[in-house]
Amino acid sequence: MTVIRFRYSTLWLLAVMLVLLGILVALRGALLQAHVDESIQYVASDAATYYELYQHLYENVDVGESLGLFLVGSPILFMRLTEGNLFWIQLADLGLMCLTLWTALDCFATRRGRIRFIAGTLVFPYFLFGFLSLNKEVYAMCSAIFFASYLVRGLRTHLIAALVLAACARYYMLAALVSLFFLVPRNGEPRLGWAIALLVVISLAAPFATSSVAGYSAEGVLDVSGVLGKVFSEAVDDYAYAIVYPIKYVALIPTKIYGLLLGSDRMADAMEAIVSLESLVAFVLGCRLLLHRRAVRDVVRKLVLAALLAPIPIMWSEIMHWRYYSFVYFFFLFAIVLHGETRRAARAPRLANA
Repeated sequence: MTVIRFRYSTLWLLAVMLVLLGILVALRGALLQAHVDESIQYVASDAATYYELYQHLYENVDVGESLGLFLVGSPILFMRLTEGNLFWIQLADLGLMCLTLWTALDCFATRRGRIRFIAGTLVFPYFLFGFLSLNKEVYAMCSAIFFASYLVRGLRTHLIAALVLAACARYYMLAALVSLFFLVPRNGEPRLGWAIALLVVISLAAPFATSSVAGYSAEGVLDVSGVLGKVFSEAVDDYAYAIVYPIKYVALIPTKIYGLLLGSDRMADAMEAIVSLESLVAFVLGCRLLLHRRAVRDVVRKLVLAALLAPIPIMWSEIMHWRYYSFVYFFFLFAIVLHGETRRAARAPRLANA
């Protein structure tokens, strides 16, 4: 029976991916043009920028001289490796999404749990649209799913895949997962004391590092971060990151929702508002599990803590955009679906004896 259920959910996944593949093939020319005229920014904020940078600066650069791009601009590096063939990158990203979901399915015991997880990933715009453009989000989302799979199943291959994909996303995404490996170990209790110590260390170091760590801080970033961003930045500069972190975490989640309600001309705001709304729902449901009166599985508790602690090495940045931290949605999703399976399994004997 288990094999039949697995095949059913796998076929369901393959059917979805074949539909997405058909969309990619049918829109191949239109998607290329969208990178040129920048309309791709409706679904990917930086895709047009990466494409333009590749064409004007890196199209003829030797790969051996541009490996540094892997840390800050992997989409440009992949364009160089494929000699500018956007379609091959899109196809590879779609294959990565399929492989990532297929790997995650083994973490769930029931067909319902697997299908709910697939549905939960596909309603998240950064994941669903990840294959359409040059972007880093697809790698960040997939790395989070692989790391969550590692926490559930303990396979080192999942951990290695998570770290490699995190490096493809952003080097500070890699820092987030490496810190999680120590703060929320798969075997043993979560090290909340270590998390507090890390917050204190960053609090002391951040004022000196904000002006020297590439990609974390810049005057241009602070100029568009708004009043709230400037308040947080000043607090970090005053060695208060440990205090600010939980406040900033909660405050950033709904920013794009009320930003859209206030009105905006940015192409991606509608999609980002959906991301904020879904992240907010996942955050509330996930945190409820930590406060649950009934027993919660150890791995479920660790997944929720992973979601809450993962941005610690990142959030001292002046970047006031939930996009950089939204990968935590998948830790919450894993926890919610796994807990649902546990509740249904515990309810089944009671219903049978009723």
